[in-house]
Amino acid sequence: MKTLKNLIILLSLFHYLSPVYCQENEDNAQLVSIASAKTEQVQASAWLPGNVVSRLDSSIAAQQSGQLLSIMDIGSAVTKDTVIARLDDQALQLELSQLQAQQRQLLANVEYLQTQQQRMEKLVQNYSTSVSEIDRNKRDLQVAKEQMAAMAIQIKRVQLSIDQTAIKAPFSGTINEHFVSLGELINVGTPLMQLVDGENLDITVATPLNLSPYIQQVKQVQVKWADQLVELPVRTWGTAGNQQSRTFELRVDAKGLNLFAGSAVQVALPKSNQLTGITVPRDGLILRENESYVFKVDDQLVAHKVPVKIGLGVADWVVVDGDVMAGDDIVVRGGERLADGQAVRINPSMADTNPSDDVQVVADAG
Repeated sequence: MKTLKNLIILLSLFHYLSPVYCQENEDNAQLVSIASAKTEQVQASAWLPGNVVSRLDSSIAAQQSGQLLSIMDIGSAVTKDTVIARLDDQALQLELSQLQAQQRQLLANVEYLQTQQQRMEKLVQNYSTSVSEIDRNKRDLQVAKEQMAAMAIQIKRVQLSIDQTAIKAPFSGTINEHFVSLGELINVGTPLMQLVDGENLDITVATPLNLSPYIQQVKQVQVKWADQLVELPVRTWGTAGNQQSRTFELRVDAKGLNLFAGSAVQVALPKSNQLTGITVPRDGLILRENESYVFKVDDQLVAHKVPVKIGLGVADWVVVDGDVMAGDDIVVRGGERLADGQAVRINPSMADTNPSDDVQVVADAG
């Protein structure tokens, strides 16, 4: 009788506390927004390694000889035509002064011959000089003028050499590396530094030739690195393959991307005709260094971590390969703070948006 009485007390207590427990459990549940996975027409794709490169990456060389007097520091951001290094131009300045002195002598000779020409033209009218003397003076005057023109060219050439001792940036960028040091004697053609444009970037992909039939119609591709996944436009590709590697170069426009030239990324390229695949919202993907996954919500409002492989996507939807089926509820907001098996509450203000039925995407075939 005592045992039965205790059991009744326990049942009553459980009945009394159950609503409280449920309320506390609901309060501790993570607030999330969800959207349903869908089946769509897709293309199988392959993830290939890519390299971030600058479209403008130049080794700046000297156009004149001389001692290196100055050079801008590594990491300096420069604009086009900024003086980034300077050579000693004293010898050229002396040569310029010498040529200018010779030019003044030639000018004096030309002025003298012109005066003589005017005098002779007056004398010939009075028969005080011969025509041959006038012709000889005309010849000397013409030769003197040609010498003046040749001297002007020499002066321009030396002036150009002086200007070239101030090495200017051919484009805007950042100085990435030095090949010489201050005080060194520089010869013509000696590399001085590496100048890199860090804004106008490309991603180069060595693409197998057997993928070329599927590349022709591709306008956008997915690129991933670390915990980032973005969609970028295809800029151009080579029209001939490399005989040794059997690949051709494809370039993806990565202008303004927050990456250093030389970084490694992965690029998804199509490798088959259209198939059928499962798509989830891009916001539902959680990317980590070594894995990618989504959270799937079951009927008991419990979130389950599901590892997936990522394929290409269109707009805000991405193809995934994993334990996800059409109609599964996928967390699209709040997933970053979720743990596997954690209870969730659905945010009713988030509409379940699905891609239209005519959207075609590209999936990862593994």
